[in-house]
Amino acid sequence: MQIHLLHMNDVHSQLESYMRLGHQLRTLRSELEQAGNFVLTFDLGDVLDRVRPETEATMGLINVDMMAALGVDGWVFGNNEGLTIPVECWPLLTQHAQTTVYGTNFRRPGQLSFDCFCDTHIYERDGIRVGVFGLTPDYTLPYSMLGVSAEDPFVSAKEAVENLRQNSVDVIVCLSHLGRRADHQLAIEVPHIDVILGGHTHEFMKEPDWVNGTAIFQPGKHARMFGHTAITLDEDKHVVSITAEPIEVWLNTPYDAEMQRAYERHFAGVQEVLNRRVATLSERLPLVYERESPFANLLADVLYDECEGDLCVMMTGALNSSLLPGEVKLNHLLGACPTPTRPIVVTLTGRELLDALNQGIQSDTYGRHGIGFGFRGGKIGYLVVSGAVVDVATDQAGQPRIQEVHVGQVPLDCARAYRVITCEYLWLSPVFQPFRQAREVTYYPPLVREVLLARIHEEGRMARASTPRYRYLHKSSEGGM
Repeated sequence: MQIHLLHMNDVHSQLESYMRLGHQLRTLRSELEQAGNFVLTFDLGDVLDRVRPETEATMGLINVDMMAALGVDGWVFGNNEGLTIPVECWPLLTQHAQTTVYGTNFRRPGQLSFDCFCDTHIYERDGIRVGVFGLTPDYTLPYSMLGVSAEDPFVSAKEAVENLRQNSVDVIVCLSHLGRRADHQLAIEVPHIDVILGGHTHEFMKEPDWVNGTAIFQPGKHARMFGHTAITLDEDKHVVSITAEPIEVWLNTPYDAEMQRAYERHFAGVQEVLNRRVATLSERLPLVYERESPFANLLADVLYDECEGDLCVMMTGALNSSLLPGEVKLNHLLGACPTPTRPIVVTLTGRELLDALNQGIQSDTYGRHGIGFGFRGGKIGYLVVSGAVVDVATDQAGQPRIQEVHVGQVPLDCARAYRVITCEYLWLSPVFQPFRQAREVTYYPPLVREVLLARIHEEGRMARASTPRYRYLHKSSEGGM
């Protein structure tokens, strides 16, 4: 006897590919079920991504309605669901999914469970009992800011496995959005898991990894593949073999009709939201990646005004395009500022701040393509500031070098601690080592682009953003800062 697990992960709102995947998965599932097999379908998280306008306009409901149309037996929240969708929207989101939603290591304050999540669930057919639980990354600091406790997933997994074993299941499956390396460690630390279906790290695996008797598998990202994992049991219902393979989603595959209908039901509402006017510009708001520019300055200014800190340091790469004069609609703003990153305030010394700014004005940094850690743009871009003025000269090697920085009206003190307003990406990514060393991190709930949306229309924004913050000197004096 066999159990067939069909699973997808990290779709990230690639909705066209998702509908193609749905058609192929539904066809395979029907064939397996008609042959009398026990078939379960799972989503391993990050089915949505707020970079997609339709997802933003519906706060993810379009994605989960498409998921419900496809029909899944279980879904575990990924970090995109957990960290970018407001917690107050979670109940509606999980309700629309029409399935069992796992948040095994999520807790409310006081160690209370969320009503919208299950810790474990048992699927049963013809006397075969499959126990399932689902884990999401324990990004403690950002979740705590949201009023959510993301528990140690390994501790939660041990409790879930023990619970399932006490309930006499024949097979234990973990739905994991932890990533391949963490899945390996999970298999070592938590025995008796038969299969870990994975996501998060976007691994295009051709076959399962075997660790401590556990099969670990994930088939890529963006609905380019889905997984088919088959578990064979003997007559005593003991696992005798596990196979897993990726199923490629072909570009000429038609859309799944039911998923397409679910998408189209949202279309009128999405258009209404995206066509909403958010500002009117009297002149073009330009963006340049290689130096400061008014649009990037404006982004730094709104964060400086929104958050409490000594100055703001942002990257032009948080923006994708300039804005033209005239009516600015929500769709334009979302296209121009796609990365769903949050504002944070961190503590850096003056020396660390200076090192970061010096790095940010080098071409090999601002010309570098951003990747990972929620980045949804192209190049990382130049570092822009608000609440500070930076003097730059050219050194003997012809490279730009910061001569002096004034925070407010006061020269930068390399020994002093500063509260610097920035964004998650600059802190989490490995590009800027000074930001990686930041201390006393404070999160702000709205996304950076939500702050931009709320403040772009304010009087005086354009004139202020057009005021340069970098002053370029002809040559470097001896030494500099």
